[in-house]
Amino acid sequence: MQEKELRLALVCFGGVSLAIYMHGVVKEILKLVRASRAYHVLPKGEARAAARFADNIRPGDTEYDSEHAYFELLQELGKHVDLRVVVDVIAGASAGGINGIILGRALAHDLRIDHFRNLWLNEADVSRLLDPEKRANPWSKAYMRPVLWLASRSRFGRLMLGDTEILDKLSLFTRSRWFQPPFDGQHLLRQLLAGLEAMGDPDHAGSSLMPTNLALDLFVTLTDFYGFQQHIPIHDPPFVRDREHRHVLRFAYRRWSSGEEHSDFARPEAPGLAFAGRATSAFPGAFPPAQLGDVDRLLAEQGRDWSTKAAFVQRNFGDYLKAGLDPELTSFVDGGVLANKPFAAAMKAIRGRPAYREVDRRLVYIDPQPMRPPPPPTGRVPGFFRVLKGSLSDIPRNEPIADELIWVSRFNERVRHLRGVIDATQPQIAQLVAESAPQNLDSALSESEIRLWRLQASERAVREAGFAYEGYVRLKLGAVLDFVGKLVCNACGYGERSAEAQWTRRALLHWAQDRQVCHTAAHFERAPPGTPPHALPAWVRFLLRFDVSFRQRRVRFLVQRLNQLYGKLGDTEHRGLRAEQLDEMKRVLYEAQETLRRFDSGNGITAETKEAIKTLFFRRIDLKRAEHLEQDATTFANANLATIDAMIDALGRDIDLDRTTDGLDALFAQVSPEDWSPAARRDLLVSYIGFPFWDVLTFTITNWRDLGEFNEIKIDRISPEDAVAIRRGNTLKGVNLGRFGGFFSRAHRENDYLWGRLHAIDRLIDIVCDSALGHDREGLIDRKALKLKAFGLVLDREAANLAVSRNLIADLRQELAVIAAESA
Repeated sequence: MQEKELRLALVCFGGVSLAIYMHGVVKEILKLVRASRAYHVLPKGEARAAARFADNIRPGDTEYDSEHAYFELLQELGKHVDLRVVVDVIAGASAGGINGIILGRALAHDLRIDHFRNLWLNEADVSRLLDPEKRANPWSKAYMRPVLWLASRSRFGRLMLGDTEILDKLSLFTRSRWFQPPFDGQHLLRQLLAGLEAMGDPDHAGSSLMPTNLALDLFVTLTDFYGFQQHIPIHDPPFVRDREHRHVLRFAYRRWSSGEEHSDFARPEAPGLAFAGRATSAFPGAFPPAQLGDVDRLLAEQGRDWSTKAAFVQRNFGDYLKAGLDPELTSFVDGGVLANKPFAAAMKAIRGRPAYREVDRRLVYIDPQPMRPPPPPTGRVPGFFRVLKGSLSDIPRNEPIADELIWVSRFNERVRHLRGVIDATQPQIAQLVAESAPQNLDSALSESEIRLWRLQASERAVREAGFAYEGYVRLKLGAVLDFVGKLVCNACGYGERSAEAQWTRRALLHWAQDRQVCHTAAHFERAPPGTPPHALPAWVRFLLRFDVSFRQRRVRFLVQRLNQLYGKLGDTEHRGLRAEQLDEMKRVLYEAQETLRRFDSGNGITAETKEAIKTLFFRRIDLKRAEHLEQDATTFANANLATIDAMIDALGRDIDLDRTTDGLDALFAQVSPEDWSPAARRDLLVSYIGFPFWDVLTFTITNWRDLGEFNEIKIDRISPEDAVAIRRGNTLKGVNLGRFGGFFSRAHRENDYLWGRLHAIDRLIDIVCDSALGHDREGLIDRKALKLKAFGLVLDREAANLAVSRNLIADLRQELAVIAAESA
């Protein structure tokens, strides 16, 4: 049985009241992941085939409905492909940011979200959102009533204002206080916090919809109104000032195989999540800007404090603190002002993730109102107000996504290129590795024999690479020196773009040049085979001690080779190979990867070493000193060469890369001929021992860290234009009144929420089937029948909750009956 993982990275666009539509979409995404989790916790075989999702829940529990259909979908697909569905990256702006936060907390701890329906339908109403102090009384601006009445009699008005509820609430809105944000930011914050906390706690410790060892990352965009000022080095003048207004909040969840858990989504973190939702949706002119102090004031009203505030601020505003700025004093407005389509954060997070099985990576973006082609230019110069509106609102919030989509296309080209290189060179490298083996490749090998073979293969890779090896070494030395610089800057608390970090990197560069461990060296001395470690050239010893990236690339490469073997289980050449063997080896590789990750982030450095680093490197650089930064760094390095040597030695002892490598040698020594098929054993040994050959070939072609999962990224969209199983054309009401339409009508909100669920079902079933079967085998299951079942389950459940939409639900039932009859 082929095993596959459909891994979704979600990008949720902004859309004001279309947040209600997006809530319906993310609700379905959560339900799909729930069904996948329930399916995969069952043992393979008859237990899965005979199970039902209802076996996992209490009868009559209103939280669940379409999960039943998704579970059946996975069962049908399970006859051909064992498919697991996960969401591991979410990026959202404005309305999409709020829904991303809700989804992230639910995924991290397997929590309920059904109560958010009432929050959106009841509280996202202009009469509830208006600030009481700015709300109109019956006689406020009474002259606006006849104006609105006359407007409602026009053709445009009958279309937009024909509903009495809309007219009444628009009257209330327009007669409220002008030239101040009419909506109550504290009310929104209060509702978000209450909703997030009402999700509750996990049923038991470690309860999550995320697979072990796979991180969930949530990114929420904000706009810092005042901006974060930074100094950027140039040639002349030495530094220029720049101001960054775009800001991203990050929340993460991960559970390791040891049971250790890190979560920014637990209940104590709810105030930080609520602040993120309030700030990212502070639409200019509608809501007042958000400040961190808003959360403190709300909690003080409730007699509580924000226990996790310090950690939240340090994690998300560390650069502010390092620059001596107080994030409490700044104000934040809608994240969609500068990043309404936050692709960049999602694509960056995709890189370098472990894969449990073959991965189909999809970047799915939710666009409730896709852009329609504008009319062609007429030659007429736009008027004053049209230019003002377009420049201040329309244009900034509609930045193109072409750059991001082109980047993905080129990324996929690089992945295909790299795969081609590896596949083409596999036979040749296998032969070179076999020639370096201390004995017959198919014989049992001890740990010491594996180590000797690995060293001999590395020396052979150097000889075979010829003159290309020096370029490879120079690139690696540059990367390793950057890694050491990052460790020093982290220990000192320097922001990556600060003047202090620039000074630190230059001082380390001067030290490296003096010690001949730098990419700028005139030549590299090569040691003859068999040279003992202490006699190796300085640049070799430097790489052996600090090239964490090489070890990470090797582990990811080995995981990829293991994943390919899952698809070959049952083949003649792999007869007897069991998935449990691959699972156990992968577990050990993930443990090694986690150890390396800790080193990469600096967590493996002892307190004594960090203190020694701070004593040596910590200083503040004002603008006057910054003018002489290069000279000062050189003088410092020359005066402290021996002290820097001692610091480097301490870092090397803390990291102790040999220990990780020895562990892998022991792992592959346990791959015995008796337990493994000869073909699988040979493939894994060649991949481990021969990795230096592939690294020399590929490191200069493209940076492996950019390739991450080593899988192509496919892009899918969820929007009203793409989901056409029931109706074609515009089905949303919240698009009216500049996307504020949902705030003025309960009927509009119910309509958009329901269509969000139905559209998501349509698109998600298509995406899942395409991932599992592709276009060539799509006829193996009846997609239409499964969609109709899911649609029916949603209508049955929501009929009791959407009282204003009874006619819509009745119409939809009739349309589904017609579709079912046509396909019978």
